[in-house]
Amino acid sequence: MKRSNFLLLLVSALSCLADAASAAITEQTIAIPIAKNGNPGSDIQLTGIEYKPEGNGPFPLLVINHGSPRSSVDRPGMKPGYQAQARYFAEHGFVVITPMRRGYGKSGGNWAEDFFSCDNPAYYDAGREGAKDIAAAISYEKARSYVDGDKIVLLGHSAGGFASLALSSQNPPGVLGAVIFAAGRGSRSAEHVCGEPNLIKSFSRYAAGTHMPMLWFYSENDHFFGPAMARKFYAAYREKGVDVRFVAAPPYRDDGHGYVYSRNNDVPAWIGEVQQFLKKLGLPQQVQ
Repeated sequence: MKRSNFLLLLVSALSCLADAASAAITEQTIAIPIAKNGNPGSDIQLTGIEYKPEGNGPFPLLVINHGSPRSSVDRPGMKPGYQAQARYFAEHGFVVITPMRRGYGKSGGNWAEDFFSCDNPAYYDAGREGAKDIAAAISYEKARSYVDGDKIVLLGHSAGGFASLALSSQNPPGVLGAVIFAAGRGSRSAEHVCGEPNLIKSFSRYAAGTHMPMLWFYSENDHFFGPAMARKFYAAYREKGVDVRFVAAPPYRDDGHGYVYSRNNDVPAWIGEVQQFLKKLGLPQQVQ
């Protein structure tokens, strides 16, 4: 067989395998009810995408929580992201959801995560508002017969990581741990964060109530929350005795704040650390 024909056959075979893996994952847009202002019967809908492996399960659940743009004008146009990451985990045995919180994209309700003042930002309360939306998404999925409600992992990025920390401090039933990428709030521009002392205090307050293990990634060239600030966040958790594995991730493109998107040959660059973390949580077979 000519080498060119062999290469064509190889590419075709690999394409078929990729198509088969993709076909085994069911993707659907979901509508997640959440009570408006906590009032029963006044539900609004959060939108998101669910990625489900083939089969009846029950499967562990991964909830991927998005960040927040610096400019408010960008919030309405947001769509559920992290598709490559979600598909990867779904192909390895997780049901994955990517919910949009209130005020983002097509989700209903007013934006609930406002910290109001740059001089004296209310980060702690803003994070707890985001946590309500993540909790609603978890409740929605725990009602599915194919989801194992006792095996839930959070994955949060930026403001979504901060909201994941807020929820983790409440130790919701079934949530085993959290993978956090570049968590924080209040970045107005490169290397400028509103009310840094308030932000660190919020981390400390969340840490005081947290009783689950965590894996954190902060890149060396993160221009939202740089290495020095990230170490202060970590110190706040370490002082409270929380089990946190802190990874100083390598630089990523022009701004390491997007390290969550880093990939090597279509595999997340950080998957080795996550594999070890999942094993620690008792989920060793899910991601290979």
